[in-house]
Amino acid sequence: MTKQQHRWNLRLKSSNVYLGTVYLGDPLPEVEDVIMIGDKKYTILELGSNRDASDVFVEEVKKK
Repeated sequence: MTKQQHRWNLRLKSSNVYLGTVYLGDPLPEVEDVIMIGDKKYTILELGSNRDASDVFVEEVKKK
């Protein structure tokens, strides 16, 4: 039995720029969680209505 994967199309909230697609297993991140893409950190701002294959809007975490 294979584990279900969820396809997320990541987009920047401010400009709607497509960042790429990631495939995630359970448990899925939630709004306000921080994820890494390469060497950059992004905060999840908004999840699409279909969590299996949806647009997920993020913003880059700025270094202090």
